[in-house]
Amino acid sequence: MRSLRRAIGAAAVPLLVVAGGAAFTGTASALPDTGSVIAPAGSDTEVAFDSSGTTFHGSLRTPDGDIKGAALLLPGSGVTDRNGNQAPLMVADTLLRVSDSLAAHGIASLRFDKIGAGATGLGSYAPETGKVYGFTDQVDHAQAAAELLSERTGFTTDDILVLGHSEGGLTALALAQRGVGDGYGLLAPLSMRYLDLLRGQLESLANSGQLPESDADALRTDIPRAIESLRTTGTVPEGLSPIMAQFGFNDFTATFLAEADALDPPELAASLPDGTPVLLTCSDKDLNISCDQIEPLRVSLEHTDLQFGHFTTANHTLEELGPLPAGGADGPVLLPASTEFATAINGWAAQRG
Repeated sequence: MRSLRRAIGAAAVPLLVVAGGAAFTGTASALPDTGSVIAPAGSDTEVAFDSSGTTFHGSLRTPDGDIKGAALLLPGSGVTDRNGNQAPLMVADTLLRVSDSLAAHGIASLRFDKIGAGATGLGSYAPETGKVYGFTDQVDHAQAAAELLSERTGFTTDDILVLGHSEGGLTALALAQRGVGDGYGLLAPLSMRYLDLLRGQLESLANSGQLPESDADALRTDIPRAIESLRTTGTVPEGLSPIMAQFGFNDFTATFLAEADALDPPELAASLPDGTPVLLTCSDKDLNISCDQIEPLRVSLEHTDLQFGHFTTANHTLEELGPLPAGGADGPVLLPASTEFATAINGWAAQRG
């Protein structure tokens, strides 16, 4: 079971205009103090929904007063829980903090544990089932979550906000193609075809001088043939470097990669209706997705009602680095939320609530 959890995570890169109101009743839990510049707001209620033969578990955040809108929050790549964490390797509370900001402006939100994470676990994707996990499955799960959010808040699925962090940005744009959402938050999102991003990361590693030259040469040879195979047959070729497998080029994640790579984020973004409210962010200290990589996506969103946040001190998980250099060491440490992001998400939520 542990090996499949790692395999699901191995595909990782490297995370409302609504009208009317609704009342909500239920048993709520106390909120943790995350030490963030974004203060806790509202209350959480445990919820569950079914999709693809799996019961997903999550939290419905409701504001203290009337519900003015509803938002679905989608986590980034890998085995990521409802708060946006992959403990103990990555703890950032990215989505938990987003839910705080939204609740402060009267917007309810739903966040949930992905396959392999938290209370959801592996579900119908346990090894003994032989079931293959694909990106289409991930979008199906998100759509089921949107339907639960609609049932609990009274807002239709085409009248909610959808906010995705990192890979969740691609999931959000895929939901838009299904008619889910009426406003989108693309937070440090996957901004190009999936395999092109992985190609860049692997080429950088091969040319970094950190690997023995034999391993670097093997990577340079394997990268193009693996991508060509996935794009033409949906499978990975035999005999790939072990490093390729660590980046998700293996039999467990081949279907996921092929399906995700078939979607081009700028192309999807260009198809959003004119005037759609969109929040897009990037940061100069993001080691996963650079602002240069975000630029084609930003250009494709110029026809929307776009709020673009170009940050200077936030890491990929939207935590505050200040003058500190970006690096992997900040992953397991819960830092305060980025002040730039706090300003952006609060301003955007204020217009939607």
